[in-house]
Amino acid sequence: MARKKAARGAIPIRAVDFVMYCARNPKKTRAWYQNIFGFAPGEEWNEFWSEFATEPVTFCLNAPNKAERKEMNWDGAPAIAFAVQDIHQAAAICRKRRIPILKGPVETSVCWMLFITDPEQNRIVLHQRKDGTAG
Repeated sequence: MARKKAARGAIPIRAVDFVMYCARNPKKTRAWYQNIFGFAPGEEWNEFWSEFATEPVTFCLNAPNKAERKEMNWDGAPAIAFAVQDIHQAAAICRKRRIPILKGPVETSVCWMLFITDPEQNRIVLHQRKDGTAG
């Protein structure tokens, strides 16, 4: 399928990387998804972040991280993550176009993330993997 040319000043999207739900009780919620759907653990798996092997798009659970300051916790409504080539360029475009930035860019051990909202207050994560992959 051919891609249409992006509008001038648009943020080029490479792929959908993941869909994220928040979980107040990560162990219980993680077990529920494993038991009901048979999901196997994916790449990242720790106390507050669970990725499941649901290729081609990863499904994630995110829980509050007690080690981080409250304002850094990524709790909230579900979010879709779009892969971008350059997170800092995407952030600059968001600022220029007055797109609300909720958080970021935030660096993790494997990626950069920028949380924004659309006009309906749906959360979107702009996501750049450090290994250069997408999708």
